[in-house]
Amino acid sequence: MAEFALQVAADEAVSEVTIEDAALWVLEDGTTGPWAEARELFHRARQAWRAGDPDRAAQLARAARLVLAEALIERRGEEGLDALESHVEIIVERLDEAADEYARSGALRDHLLELLAESRELRGAGELTAAAERLILALGIADHMRHRFEDAVRDAEAYATRAVAAAERVYGRVDEAIGPDAGPRIEHALAHARELTRRANAALDRGAWRRAIVLSRRSIGWSLHALRLFVA
Repeated sequence: MAEFALQVAADEAVSEVTIEDAALWVLEDGTTGPWAEARELFHRARQAWRAGDPDRAAQLARAARLVLAEALIERRGEEGLDALESHVEIIVERLDEAADEYARSGALRDHLLELLAESRELRGAGELTAAAERLILALGIADHMRHRFEDAVRDAEAYATRAVAAAERVYGRVDEAIGPDAGPRIEHALAHARELTRRANAALDRGAWRRAIVLSRRSIGWSLHALRLFVA
């Protein structure tokens, strides 16, 4: 797992979207407070990676994730942890049908399941922030392995275009299935998915392919999370 965690620590597109996604979910400005602190820690992690100090990079990246985890737990409590766990479970469930979206999908599944187990153990011990950090790492690993997929490397523009189209398609289907007056939690999740898709399209327009891929993946996660809440 250390290999995957280090790769994520050096991935600017993933770290930026991770911060943006978290701040957007709690309706806060992602440029101040804990979000700015996490961004600085991720930046320092990338610097350590480039300087040939992977241990320091891993420490700084974990510190950044803990800042994000603490902020989410403070603002959303166990609901925040539930949502993170739901997102990771959705990726694991979809890996069979979406194996052609991820590099090393078999190893990815193993790592995600391991992180889920660690998170549940920590949660059972009352360590909610530590549990959330494990799930934030899991989502980051999945994001990183998606834009490392062969097609994304070979033709990033085409892959990003398909990824954004998929996010739009999933959002549209889920929104139609749920219908109006679904309740505040579901409506909030759908609004979040819609905004992430808008940002993915904006990234596509300016040629930020990796950012568009990660944003589209996060949007799909929120759409499917909303559907889970609806059918629960």
